[in-house]
Amino acid sequence: MTLDKPEHLRPDGDWLARHVAGVVALALGAVAFLVVAITQEPLWSTPDPRISVPGFVATAIAATASIARRERAYPLWLGGIGLAGAALVLGWFLMLAVIIAATAVLILILHSVM
Repeated sequence: MTLDKPEHLRPDGDWLARHVAGVVALALGAVAFLVVAITQEPLWSTPDPRISVPGFVATAIAATASIARRERAYPLWLGGIGLAGAALVLGWFLMLAVIIAATAVLILILHSVM
């Protein structure tokens, strides 16, 4: 007697076709973040809304399409929205990232000393 794998454990070759809107949302969010990071002159200032807002809107539309298609690709479209949202406030995002990184390094140093 052979046991077949349950339906949810069988290999699925059309994963990309079933999650295309989520993948597009993640890609658009990454592109929006990169475009804003590259085109922004002083990196710590607020980005130009003529560049950052259309990227966010396009990512939001792709995320909405993923939700409407019931793809259940939550990490994909959430990552895209997160990246596009970080691009809207890139200066604040980078300053917060620097503060968190410095705090983490200080915690590691103090933890090893004490």
